[in-house]
Amino acid sequence: MCSGLHFVEDYVDGEVSDVIEMLFGGGQHDVAGYAAAQELDHTPDTSWSYSSGTTNIVTRLLHQATGLRGVAFQGFMEEALLHPIGITSAIPKFDTQGTFIGSSFCFCTARDFAKFGLLYMRDGVWDGRRLLPEGWVDYARTPTPIYVDHDDLDYGAHFWLGLAGPGTFSCNGYQGQFIVMEPELDLIVVRHGDSINEATVAVRHWLADVVDCFR
Repeated sequence: MCSGLHFVEDYVDGEVSDVIEMLFGGGQHDVAGYAAAQELDHTPDTSWSYSSGTTNIVTRLLHQATGLRGVAFQGFMEEALLHPIGITSAIPKFDTQGTFIGSSFCFCTARDFAKFGLLYMRDGVWDGRRLLPEGWVDYARTPTPIYVDHDDLDYGAHFWLGLAGPGTFSCNGYQGQFIVMEPELDLIVVRHGDSINEATVAVRHWLADVVDCFR
């Protein structure tokens, strides 16, 4: 989240919002192109700012690296990641360019999201087979060196840090969806929810209390 590109991450309709424009407005047919076309506010790696647009630029880079888009890329996701860990319910969404909208749209059952969390809890290894590069999980949960101004949470590589105490890391979705991983307890908590934005902090505190019940 240190690309330096201008991006307003505001989900309140009626306000200035790049994320709404990207997902549902003029940018919806090329989400990565919309994000990459924004002005540069800061030199890269000098300022942290949460941006769904940055995520979709990363996704576009994945497409370029694999040479796959749309249905073909979904097949790659299933073969390389989802099916090896038993995820069968995943429904990823793509824009008309064939870009996976990785910022926002991959639907799964709670149990399948827990399997994704378990893969990270096991350092990217599943049934003795390494699926993620060695060292990637540690990198993903290492705090960014750039100051993160976001409530009381820190941030790694697309993972939030510290939601349920030191050492915990999590996937935090829109309006109350979470995968929380607590390595010390070997515990994963998944919440499928639909809570108003104003309740987000309260939901996070509730999840931390749930994890504390197992200490």
